[in-house]
Amino acid sequence: MADDLVDLRQRLAAVLPGRVDAALAGYEDFTGSVPPSDAKGFAAWHAAAKAALAHMEVLVKLARWAEGRPEMVREDDGVERMLAQARAALDGLDDDDDAEEAEE
Repeated sequence: MADDLVDLRQRLAAVLPGRVDAALAGYEDFTGSVPPSDAKGFAAWHAAAKAALAHMEVLVKLARWAEGRPEMVREDDGVERMLAQARAALDGLDDDDDAEEAEE
């Protein structure tokens, strides 16, 4: 069992950095598009952006595990900072959407 985990860590350590880069590029492309103006389309767009962030977060955690690094969140970690900024931006969109719905 221990050997299997060592092998898994090595395989993941080799593959995950590229997967994180690809997920980040996809997220940037997606969120660079203009969200739909209708409420249903915007909600779907917003949910997809949140799902992409969650996917990247899991990939980063797996990459840290594969490298044998602790799960500590470091303030100087660029990926963690980017994920936090993206979450804050999406939360701001939620607040804007709620305010627009209240006005209608």
